[in-house]
Amino acid sequence: MNPNEPIGTDGPATNPRSRVLLVDDHETGRKSLARLLDALGYDVTSVADGASALQTLAASPRFDFVLTDVRLPDFDGREVVVAARQIDPRPLIGFITGWDVDPEERHQLGVDWVFLKPLDIQDIVAKLRQGPPARPTTGPA
Repeated sequence: MNPNEPIGTDGPATNPRSRVLLVDDHETGRKSLARLLDALGYDVTSVADGASALQTLAASPRFDFVLTDVRLPDFDGREVVVAARQIDPRPLIGFITGWDVDPEERHQLGVDWVFLKPLDIQDIVAKLRQGPPARPTTGPA
């Protein structure tokens, strides 16, 4: 990831209050991506391991996006994906990885995006700007 790489400046994030859970054990990369997303108007919670991600998902308000590394120090990022899929409404989920992910496995897991390392920041921002999943409305129609 190159923090000096230009990113699109075609406006703010789709929803400036969109919440992102960022899970990556690479401290420098995680902090850089978190700062960038924060500067673009996202509310970013970043953690370094799978156990912290599961605790955060269980304890925190809903996330619109979950971006998780596949290889974490304590367990596989796929476990984070399974936990994130239990959230209603389900957040959009992206794998961050240096490894290829089988398209069939990606589909079965419910992963929306795969971001290969080195990260293409413009691609991540473009995907997030597509917006979070539609929220059901409450009250009379």
